[in-house]
Amino acid sequence: MITLACVLPLALAVGVTVRKPVPAMAALPAGLLAVSPNFPTIQWERDGLFPKSPVRVRLRRESASAGHFAVELLAAPDFVKPDLLVYWATGNSPVTDTLPDHARLLGVLGAIPVFPLPDSVTAQPGVLVLFSLADNEIVDTSQPINCLSPNLSPP
Repeated sequence: MITLACVLPLALAVGVTVRKPVPAMAALPAGLLAVSPNFPTIQWERDGLFPKSPVRVRLRRESASAGHFAVELLAAPDFVKPDLLVYWATGNSPVTDTLPDHARLLGVLGAIPVFPLPDSVTAQPGVLVLFSLADNEIVDTSQPINCLSPNLSPP
């Protein structure tokens, strides 16, 4: 026991001093960088689309009257939820405690600010759903959004 009491701390100290450093990269390779698509035209910008969350929503488009749509979500710095995913649920059916089967994952809130919307989901109204993967619950659901008709978009 006396030998172990002397040898083990010595072995630990030697092991810590001779270990290799943790490998690190100065920058990510170009293929792994998040490329933000170009959607310069803002169709509209709204606060209050999410009743329980301080998130500002911008509907963007590639050009003023044509092109693909994208949604930009801007959250306040104090809005912190673990692993917050953004979904688009098409249709008028209300979103309750679970994600609808037809909900499409757009991305992770905070990783990229602009989420391109596929043409198949912009043809009819839908809602944005904020889903916490860590808590396995819906954090908030937006008011209905209609990309193609500015008259039906939220006030």
